[in-house]
Amino acid sequence: MRFCIISLFFFAGVSISAQEVEEKTKIDFQGNYRVRAFNLGRDIYTSRQTPVTPYNRQQFLNQYNQQVAQSFQDELTARSKGLPTTTSPQKEDQTYYDTRMTLNMNFSTSKYFEALVGVQIGDIIFGGRGVTQTSTVGPGTGGQATFSSSVNMQTNFLYLNFKLPERGFSARVGLQLFTSAQGRVVFIPGTGVNLTKDIRDWNTTLEGGWFVAQQNNFTDLDKNSYSDKNYQGSNIYFYKIKTSFFNNAKHELYSFYLDDNLRDLQTVTGVYGTVSQTSESSDLFWHGLFNEFNFSDFTLVVHGIYNHGRVKSLNPYRDVNGNVVQDKYDLYNIKGGFFDTQLSYRYNESLSFTMMGSGSTGRPGFEKDGSRSNLHGNGYRTLLPGYSLSNIANDFTGGYALFSGKDMSGLYEYGLYSDIVLSGPLVLTVGYYRLYGTKSPLIDNNRFYNAENFYQTSAYFGQEYNLNLRYSAFRDMQILLRSGYFIAGNGLKAFLDTTHGTVLHELFVTAEHRF
Repeated sequence: MRFCIISLFFFAGVSISAQEVEEKTKIDFQGNYRVRAFNLGRDIYTSRQTPVTPYNRQQFLNQYNQQVAQSFQDELTARSKGLPTTTSPQKEDQTYYDTRMTLNMNFSTSKYFEALVGVQIGDIIFGGRGVTQTSTVGPGTGGQATFSSSVNMQTNFLYLNFKLPERGFSARVGLQLFTSAQGRVVFIPGTGVNLTKDIRDWNTTLEGGWFVAQQNNFTDLDKNSYSDKNYQGSNIYFYKIKTSFFNNAKHELYSFYLDDNLRDLQTVTGVYGTVSQTSESSDLFWHGLFNEFNFSDFTLVVHGIYNHGRVKSLNPYRDVNGNVVQDKYDLYNIKGGFFDTQLSYRYNESLSFTMMGSGSTGRPGFEKDGSRSNLHGNGYRTLLPGYSLSNIANDFTGGYALFSGKDMSGLYEYGLYSDIVLSGPLVLTVGYYRLYGTKSPLIDNNRFYNAENFYQTSAYFGQEYNLNLRYSAFRDMQILLRSGYFIAGNGLKAFLDTTHGTVLHELFVTAEHRF
């Protein structure tokens, strides 16, 4: 497929070279500058801190009691000597400010060729990172008064766009944004090829392409200057068919295929050691059908996704205490689904209501042997999604979030929100949401939230209240106040293995200028 794409560009270039007249290069600049004030308060964890593997209950309790006794003794010694406390409360209340700028530059030399480069500077936190955060790269660095920490600048887009306007064809090659309907399967920058063909007589658009999610061809394990692994990586292939045969209906049929033969080991750590270790390869498909219907004041969205394929995942032999005896990979057959529905009603120009619900099949969390529950039964595997349902429970827009789209296996959320135009440029959005597990998380390997401590699992993860206020001060300037208040349920505590805390709330104010 990749050789065909290269050949396509070669012959297309030859066919238009004779008739193309060189034009003066045109440069178009677009971007935005954002400054934000952020406040967070929470007494619950946002991720699990205890291992998910089998363990010796009595051995863990002995170690835990020793840690508690030692912490008490350290605090007593420090206080008796007039030293600062050695502990901190199990809650967080922080406020910080950050800023960033994005800039997209589009270069056009003719009606056939254009190139785009997009960069982002920041996010830069006023005063730099916290004292325990020593990273000098990535978002959040910079901002320290002595310039001792670096300023982050990253490339978001870098691609060539080849167009044949007379034939309704275009091809983008390079670093670009790849998406699926509403971002439910894919919404991620990646490097690859995207081909688009418009069939105007049928009101249809065809898309297809491929991008490399991860590359591991350049590995020299023995340092002999030769790469030892060839054709190792994660490649994603896709097609989309978008149609609109009727004025009030839009449809999109699509499929994504993941060819992943990497077995990199990924380790997640917490307060009590290694939470989980995963390594897997997979051949997985996602087939989706998106429908949007518009009836006067009503808009209905119905979207379904079927996920199937095979996964070879690390599931080592363990002894009764959970210690690894020998590594092995098990084969799992995946058959899962995702639903997405939304009904909007516009009462008048100043008031509208939207009901929504999204979720997937399977069980959240881990099994008794420590493997992920979405590998079993009707578990749904995510690819590279990017979408938000509410400000805290499922979000990827820059605040604190309990889950993102890639973590929503075995979870579903539903809710209601309303947009209210208070006056011209001022819009108020209020919402209420509930988060559930499709099945209750298992607590067989929980250290704290378990039956021995008289806790029971639940499918109820919590509820959330949202309030947003958007003020369009000028055509190119807007101010946004965004807030959320989440109250945890027993399902979330079983999922995170914690008996502590109940609330997470956030509020931030953003001023954004577009140019």
